[in-house]
Amino acid sequence: MIISNELNESLTLKFAQTARSLKQQGRKIISLGLGEPDFETPKHIIDATYKAMLEGFTRYSDSLGLQDLRIAVSEKLQTDNQSKYEPGQIVITPGAKQAIYLSLCALLLPDDEVINFTPYYVSYVPMAKIAEPRCVIHHIKMNKTDFSIDFEYLESRINSKTKVILLNSPNNPSGKIFNLCELEKISQLAIKHNLFVISDEIYEKLCFGNEKHISIASLPGMNERTFLVNGFSKAYSMTGWRIGYVACPKPFISNMNKLQQHINTNTCTFIQKGAVAALLGEHKFIEEYNLKLKQRFDLLSKYIAKQDKIKCFIPQAGFFAFADISKLKMDSNDFCSQLLEKTGVAITPGIACGNDWDDHIRISLAVEEDVLASALDLFMDFVNGLVK
Repeated sequence: MIISNELNESLTLKFAQTARSLKQQGRKIISLGLGEPDFETPKHIIDATYKAMLEGFTRYSDSLGLQDLRIAVSEKLQTDNQSKYEPGQIVITPGAKQAIYLSLCALLLPDDEVINFTPYYVSYVPMAKIAEPRCVIHHIKMNKTDFSIDFEYLESRINSKTKVILLNSPNNPSGKIFNLCELEKISQLAIKHNLFVISDEIYEKLCFGNEKHISIASLPGMNERTFLVNGFSKAYSMTGWRIGYVACPKPFISNMNKLQQHINTNTCTFIQKGAVAALLGEHKFIEEYNLKLKQRFDLLSKYIAKQDKIKCFIPQAGFFAFADISKLKMDSNDFCSQLLEKTGVAITPGIACGNDWDDHIRISLAVEEDVLASALDLFMDFVNGLVK
């Protein structure tokens, strides 16, 4: 196997592991690193999973996934996303990350080219390079003020070898939601140049701004060229359960099934039953969590407004704030390392999200408000100490 130079250690996990190690040594650590909800997995999901174990759902399932879960996902996509995918077009995977990886494997041939918007989720580039080591990735940098896209430049990077656009909306790490106008322009380019879109929509239910999530698969002509990826980690606090899914165009389902059979066999059967309960159960807890996230981002905004050395786009969704530290004249690794050592606050360096973003840092707000306030006090004291 060719291990690409672009297949680096995950900096998000590296800083999280360092924080855990310091905590084990007795240091008081506040982790604002990983994107993991701070509420417990809802009890009805746990109960359904336990019940499934007792009822014998401990053996292999169909490699695509349990039929009742694929039906529930199909209905969810129709209702929530106005996207029509039949149950036979849906693959249940061990996490959304695996869904993206299988999609890349099914699509990419040697020397195919991939469009990737930056800043991006840390695993996109490694996954593409594992799926096809000879693929070429074109990074399209979003505007550093509002995370908009230069569509003229985007089209200039598309050629006859371009195969895939990687799209993440709501976006990790920026918290940006691509609006209808932006999605229409991306879809027009995909149709014009015969491209496929892998649309990672894992944060779709964690929206607390004025912009509403729209799936690109719902736009005219996009259902047949969109691999729609989602999962249960974020909205249902099921990160450790590792369950996600991809809805894909019909011509690819055979190859997706073959990949699933030989890489995963199937996804954990009793966890699939828990996922059915997640989709069919009540969702009031998500509304309540979004209110908490909004309050936390409002708190962060107040801290940011009190100084002029750090700028921050106010997110519309997700857990993260992506802050600009360029005025401090420090790279993101150095900033995060010093912050952790001196204050015990762990965050993620922006370089993990693309080489153009070494002047940014990612802050997770998936902690209770009083913990966040303590962390922000330490964070601002650290910043003020740098600029004196």
